[in-house]
Amino acid sequence: MDKDLRDWIDQLRKEGDLKEISCEVDWNDEIADIERKVLDEDGPALLFTNIKDYRDTLCKKFFIGSLGSWRKIAWALGLPPDTPPSELMREQRKLSHKPIKPVEVKTGPVKENIIEEKDVDLFQFPVPKYHELDGGRYISTFNGVVTKDPETGWVNVGLYRGMVHEDAKSIGILLVGASDWGKMASKYAYLNKPMEVAYVFGGNPFIPYAASSPYDVGVCEYDIVGGLSRQPVELVKCETVDLYVPANAEIVIEGTISLDPNTYRMEGPFGEYTGYYGGLRGLKPWVKVTCITHRNDPILLGSIEGHPYDDGALIESLTVGSLALDRLDKTVPGVLDVWVPPVTHGADVVVKIRKTYQGQAKQIASALWCLSPWFFKNVMVVDEDIDIHDPDQLLWAFTYRVWDPDEDIVVLRGSMGSILDPSCPPHLKDAKKMGGVGRWNRLCIDATKDWRLDPQPEWGEGARYPPANRYIPTPKKILDRWKEYGF
Repeated sequence: MDKDLRDWIDQLRKEGDLKEISCEVDWNDEIADIERKVLDEDGPALLFTNIKDYRDTLCKKFFIGSLGSWRKIAWALGLPPDTPPSELMREQRKLSHKPIKPVEVKTGPVKENIIEEKDVDLFQFPVPKYHELDGGRYISTFNGVVTKDPETGWVNVGLYRGMVHEDAKSIGILLVGASDWGKMASKYAYLNKPMEVAYVFGGNPFIPYAASSPYDVGVCEYDIVGGLSRQPVELVKCETVDLYVPANAEIVIEGTISLDPNTYRMEGPFGEYTGYYGGLRGLKPWVKVTCITHRNDPILLGSIEGHPYDDGALIESLTVGSLALDRLDKTVPGVLDVWVPPVTHGADVVVKIRKTYQGQAKQIASALWCLSPWFFKNVMVVDEDIDIHDPDQLLWAFTYRVWDPDEDIVVLRGSMGSILDPSCPPHLKDAKKMGGVGRWNRLCIDATKDWRLDPQPEWGEGARYPPANRYIPTPKKILDRWKEYGF
């Protein structure tokens, strides 16, 4: 059987990167406040085992911070904990390009307990309230949301927020038309059919990793999880919907989504990945829960969203960077590396190039802008001598290599963008009016050396810029004597 959440928790415990909290904590803000401080201090994953109001419920444990540091992602990928993000990106990119299809099995631990629709009570699970102004308690924050295309049969495992309604039998959702499940939902709406859905908590630790990552339409995230884990995911059929879920998941919630606007219920707001509340409270689709299956003594899994970063921010830094490299490798020569700063959740990307022709930076931005409404709002391109992981070097390049704003800074106005971006006026990100997307004015910064400058012989043959007197690697003779200096 493939690795499950309990194996992962045991590994983190062995590595000393798990903190089990046995004193009583409140699901209302306290769990989230603890996790935010732990993330800020680059601390361990947290397993809460004594949660207020949850001593006699069917689920008593809550796990958070599963992949909330570079070292945890490194361990999950089988790499040393000090592996830098650039190498993590290369490894996960390599493994993602070697998908392994799942296998179907008859049963598994997730079938140890089956709760019928009439007995559903989502508040039997310790769902946190993450942020003070959240519209409710959000159960879907770090898991997999399984749906199937009614025309092609394509199975998608995404990650979309879900709020437990007060009746404890339904989940309010933000169903954005430009997302993968939003595209599927439009087909169900045309067919006048409800869309089946399954929420997967636990199982292989790469489930939420793949679910929160950008892959092409038609790609099944179960295949990606298999590649990342180097073994197939074992799947079992759901009880009430025609979907398959990991056999070793902790909890699976099955249901259907009505796409009739006359049935919509209130959802939101939620403290989003942007660091602001997003998707304001309003009437939205919801999931009617038809069944819950779970392991004995199940563990609920979650993640806190928001600035400066969370699990998803680190994951998207790697996977969105891989998406950019995949695209640029096919379209633009001379691309050496990319970096997606975690704090921006894929909205910003820095591209390092070996410049060989004029307009190269603008070609890079154009190639990226057509990929997604969620990513690459701002594209910065720099020369090969710049360390793209060093903010000081990026600012230095911006200051001293951007001379002509009219030429070096390009704005693409009125492109598709994220409906959760707080800088976008509300009337320009109304999903109903804007076709399921928001509106972005995207920015390209060409921070490479300007080839319009005339070469100066005293700077070297063909050199258009004076030699740099900083940001060069420390000479070997200095490194060899470093200890001798007393360091």
